[in-house]
Amino acid sequence: MRIKEAIKISRQHGLPDLEAHIIIQFISGKTKEFIIAHPNFEIDDEKFMELIEKRKTGYPIQYIVKGKEFYKNWFYIEEGVLIPRQETELLVEIAIQYIKKYRLEKIAEIGVGSGAIIISILLETQTIGYGTDILEKALEITKLNAKRLNVEDRLYLRKGSFLEPFKDIYYDLELIVSNPPYVKNNAILPPEVCWEPKEALYGGKDGLEFYRNFLNKYDLSGKIVMLEIGHDQGGFFRKLGWNVEKDYSGNDRIVIFNGRR
Repeated sequence: MRIKEAIKISRQHGLPDLEAHIIIQFISGKTKEFIIAHPNFEIDDEKFMELIEKRKTGYPIQYIVKGKEFYKNWFYIEEGVLIPRQETELLVEIAIQYIKKYRLEKIAEIGVGSGAIIISILLETQTIGYGTDILEKALEITKLNAKRLNVEDRLYLRKGSFLEPFKDIYYDLELIVSNPPYVKNNAILPPEVCWEPKEALYGGKDGLEFYRNFLNKYDLSGKIVMLEIGHDQGGFFRKLGWNVEKDYSGNDRIVIFNGRR
């Protein structure tokens, strides 16, 4: 099957050209530029149709092609870990700004998922990272990505909830980041999202369960904390006196506690 024929077929199945290009890249190992410039290049039609049919079921394309671009780098992704979103890049940007401003050295992430957040931060700074997750799969994928991107010597991972696995060094940590589960339990999600681990999505009746537990559990004195939130959860943190940053779409997205002022 030629590339131009594959694109035509994907359109007939209701898929956008961008997704067809991504699948063709995955199958052929060719770049996006090559695919556009060589419409008559032959690809494996059986494999292409298999993946097109899978995508039609709502199965996330990131799981199909085993990866997602996030903050300048390609991260390996597979079913069992949360797919990193573009809006989460803002959390990385702000964290890097604070690290440079305050010359921070030790950072921690609660719920590493694929490792996209903490690894992106490590790649842009000289910090030492500590990450936790309750899912063994997430730790495996993060370890794999850390090795691929050459930061494995600066990232320590342990299984467990919140920062309990690192309570022996908690008071040495200077920055804590997290994109925790904040979806309300009764929320109706797009079919794609339903393939992702529920532990990384749902945050109780009002979506604030993680945040309450975190605030009750830890003394944040002297630390900087940055958390991603849902678009309608900023009010909870404004009442606490935290700074609330909006994302690129104008929605409340990142909340910041600065205990170093």
